[in-house]
Amino acid sequence: MGHDLEYFKIPQELLDYKFDKVVVHSPHTTDVVELEHPFIYTIDRKNLGQWQLKKIRDAGVEVMIGKRVVDIGDEHIILSSGETISYKVLIGADGSTSIVRRHLKLPIEKQIIGIQYMIFTDQYKDMEYFFDSDLFHSWYAWIFPHKGYAIIGAVCIPRLFPSEMLQKNFHEWLKQKNIDISNAKYQAYPINVDYRGHKFGNIYLIGDAAGFASDWSGEGIYQALVSGEEIAKQIIDTDYRSEKLIEILEHKRLHNEILKLIEVSGAIRPLEYEMLLLLLKAKFFGKEIIEKIG
Repeated sequence: MGHDLEYFKIPQELLDYKFDKVVVHSPHTTDVVELEHPFIYTIDRKNLGQWQLKKIRDAGVEVMIGKRVVDIGDEHIILSSGETISYKVLIGADGSTSIVRRHLKLPIEKQIIGIQYMIFTDQYKDMEYFFDSDLFHSWYAWIFPHKGYAIIGAVCIPRLFPSEMLQKNFHEWLKQKNIDISNAKYQAYPINVDYRGHKFGNIYLIGDAAGFASDWSGEGIYQALVSGEEIAKQIIDTDYRSEKLIEILEHKRLHNEILKLIEVSGAIRPLEYEMLLLLLKAKFFGKEIIEKIG
């Protein structure tokens, strides 16, 4: 997680680590970009979810656990238990396979596949990115340290780079880096990046259900938190104009343009990565690039 942490009022003790530097690798170069203040944070998603759950329960919101929405009508939803619940406003915060989005008949033509290992170790201390066109095409691998474990993974858009190839190359890279996955937990997941709006009458979509996640990095936690907060404000005040939503959509557009540029580069892509690292070595450009793409 990066960006404006204060906006969400997340307690500092909930964070795993704060990073004021990022280590960036290419096949031939490694560079460390140092920032003047912590810019990227890691947080355990389960702990974040439990903190959010307590907040909404403390506010008097009824939370129903263990019940699944199986059908949606114009003014009601039907649960797996057979119960029917009426609604005036419906918010789809149900991820990349959103049933609310399907009800709206919105297609998903752009989707990222992420693969990663949760490795239970404290040996990794740095936030690291690995750019290697031969292995990861237009994307990259990463190491994100957490307390007691590290998340090591990679992403791709399957229609541009087959997920089977990503999986093969990712495991080859793990061997090259002598990363032990013998006791790790493997995870694979789709990420919807096909944004087609978030307000449809009295139905709203937030986070991955709307496709707010980055087309290039797959990052979506920050976007989910922002869209949830800002869309709630829009529901309360129909005249509310969200600068935060405009900002994350502009950030998404920038990542999409970066991806397009890298994708069409073909054989010169490795050279582009080396040039990127050269720019990162320059103090001013390094900070600007990390803040733009982070």
